[in-house]
Amino acid sequence: MTDAAQLKSIKLVGRLDTARVGEIETGFYAEVGFIKDKSDIAIIDLSDVSFLSSLGIRLLVTAGKTFSQRQLRFGVVASKSPDVMEALDISGITGLFRFFDSEEEARAGF
Repeated sequence: MTDAAQLKSIKLVGRLDTARVGEIETGFYAEVGFIKDKSDIAIIDLSDVSFLSSLGIRLLVTAGKTFSQRQLRFGVVASKSPDVMEALDISGITGLFRFFDSEEEARAGF
């Protein structure tokens, strides 16, 4: 990571099912919207996400599109849950994002 770059992390926790996504999506997209500086690195931290529905995957894809349109570097801290990672793998999203095991690894990877 370059000296001028700042890592901007958005941490998601718990189940990202239909009800939970409905509760957090406005705030989540607001946090995504605040990350605009092309020198910054955006990280979505899924390390404490225990379940991921298709709406949770949509949340990630939409954020990724926003970051790409802004030409921002971004990545995802992988969930500790094998079920979450399997859902991401099956959806094909693991090929679209850079995944890291921790925020420290993400910081070092950019």
